[in-house]
Amino acid sequence: MACHYAKWTLSDTLPDLRRLPPELVDAAAAFSVKRRQRYLHGRVLLAEMMAYFYGIPLLPKMITPPSGRPCFADTNLPDFSLAYAGNTLGVMLSSEGKVGLDMEVIRARSSRILQLHHTHLSSAEQAWVAEQNEPMEASTQLWCIRQSILKLSGLGNSGLDTVRLHPASARLRSSVLPDVQVASDSDSLFAWACAQSPTLGRMVQWRYHPDTGFSQIQEGLPAQQTLSSHFMKLLSLPPTR
Repeated sequence: MACHYAKWTLSDTLPDLRRLPPELVDAAAAFSVKRRQRYLHGRVLLAEMMAYFYGIPLLPKMITPPSGRPCFADTNLPDFSLAYAGNTLGVMLSSEGKVGLDMEVIRARSSRILQLHHTHLSSAEQAWVAEQNEPMEASTQLWCIRQSILKLSGLGNSGLDTVRLHPASARLRSSVLPDVQVASDSDSLFAWACAQSPTLGRMVQWRYHPDTGFSQIQEGLPAQQTLSSHFMKLLSLPPTR
């Protein structure tokens, strides 16, 4: 089975809410305007993906466990992860294993986030960033990869020290996830990273538009390496003994 990564460029227009449970829409009424927009658009895209790929017409019940990582209440349903970068929304969805998605706008991070990232760069990561033509873009992509793994684990920034990346050798190590793989790419606008445990197999990229539905951008990962000089797929290092 494939996992799916869909992107949607948001507008100020209220999305079609027909696939959302009324109680979910009612709960969003108490949010700020910006939070309500992101919340509803994110769940609309997730609902449209569930309908398109799995034939489920109404978004299933969602819960937020203590980790803060939203999931479906029915554990038999696919796992998902949502991310936002500027006015772009992304959802990763898979019926196999767990997933984590992160998206970051290039050059849009605060000085606090930049310092946080620099503090947690390993010597291998620092050396790799220094060798790249666009160090800021490379640094952002590594941050994105790390965040996708932390979203998958549910640790967030409290787990920054649990992940070590070795981009030069396309390897990574997570002290809490022995088997995890990440695909990532970046351009002049933003970076994205899709993590999956235990393995990331066939991944299909999609673009969503309310008027036309889903259009496929790319199928599979190997071909992407010939299309983008920034594409990376990182595999877990064998566990230490």
